[in-house]
Amino acid sequence: MLEGNRTAIGVWSELPPGARWANEGISRIVGFLIEGGAETGDYIFRVLVPRGMAETVREDLRTLLAKEGVDWIVDEPSEAFEAEWAREHGPISDKSSLAASMAAYANAHIDVAGWINTFPHFTGSRLLDRRKAVLLPDAIPYDFPIGWDYNHYWGPQGEWVRWKTIARDTLSDGQAVIAHSKHVARRHGVKLLGLDESLIRVVPHAPPDLAPILPFIKDRRKTPETRRLAANILRDYAATKGLDYLRAFPFEETPFVMVATQDRVTKNVGRAAEVVRRLVRDERRNLKLFTTAPLHHGAGWTLFPGLVADHQMQHDIVSMPDVPRDVHAALFHCATLTIHPTFYEGIVGTLTFYEAVSVGTPCIMGVGPHVRELMETAPELEPLTFDPYDIPAMRKLVLDVLEDPEAAVALQRPAYERRRKRGWAAVAQAYAEAAAGFDDAASS
Repeated sequence: MLEGNRTAIGVWSELPPGARWANEGISRIVGFLIEGGAETGDYIFRVLVPRGMAETVREDLRTLLAKEGVDWIVDEPSEAFEAEWAREHGPISDKSSLAASMAAYANAHIDVAGWINTFPHFTGSRLLDRRKAVLLPDAIPYDFPIGWDYNHYWGPQGEWVRWKTIARDTLSDGQAVIAHSKHVARRHGVKLLGLDESLIRVVPHAPPDLAPILPFIKDRRKTPETRRLAANILRDYAATKGLDYLRAFPFEETPFVMVATQDRVTKNVGRAAEVVRRLVRDERRNLKLFTTAPLHHGAGWTLFPGLVADHQMQHDIVSMPDVPRDVHAALFHCATLTIHPTFYEGIVGTLTFYEAVSVGTPCIMGVGPHVRELMETAPELEPLTFDPYDIPAMRKLVLDVLEDPEAAVALQRPAYERRRKRGWAAVAQAYAEAAAGFDDAASS
């Protein structure tokens, strides 16, 4: 469990080959944890994934401020090991056998002080012979059940119905459960899943800081030169990816709002897009929207793709999903304003707020439990929040901030800096201690 003078901590993922491992969601949190461990030099994180997935994960992790082989290693079962396992146990033909073979490989070949299971529906962690901490990101579908196909998700054998039982069993099997906020720990962990509250460690995310990715930014401020350099990153990316509309686009000169999210039932991207549609088409204002949300054409659970298609707004509302970290940061820096329209997140605050302010861009936020928990310690942020269901209110706040974005970010910067005093090094330590049981020893 020691590699050199570092404690080895396992990271368990059952995402199969072909799955998205991108700069978003829990994949991003794994990256932040690795960078936090790199900062202290106390841990090496060993990420175990199914065979065939390792190189995808390595490609992403190589963009971190962390060293492969020193701060992180990605493991996968070898072909020879799987063949030997299959001879004894039968073919690896479904999720259950895949998870069992991975656990056997981990137990035999990966020596760690403890494991972090990244999702409670990854059941293979129950077969690990070391301690484990299991993440409980949230159980949002139980708060927002509308929009999910009933038969697939909520029927007698529906995915979310089965998830509740699987998650309860996997979380209860762990020696610790990690939640990212008090509201998830209480509402989903204790009330919904019936977990023992003493198992749950509430470990809020540290605020991400995008400024080191763009080293030309000084003091989290924008200048014409920094915006030009960030815009060059975006144009180079567009040229590389064959995005003809954007390869010469004047990002540094064009007012645009940014929505950085996936598109799910709770993300509310469609209402943010409707605000931009009204401003551009009804009021003839000069504004665009860039988003990392993909367009799920034909989906009935989101307003977003239909709005873009019905109003032919593909050049006013531009989707750029799965962008690398430098492009992600450059979008935030060039944006005039970011919008976080989401109804509900499982964390304290919103990553969009932290990321935007870290590179000098203000962020307006829809009020949900996550934003309320943030405002418990930062009530001064309230003027830059809105009811996420209220499109006219969102529109008014967008216009107010566009009048003086620097005044808005100046209001938000102190709250960001206060939260930054507890960085990802502290978060990585809390995760590692929960996984290895060091926090139990310290409290006994």
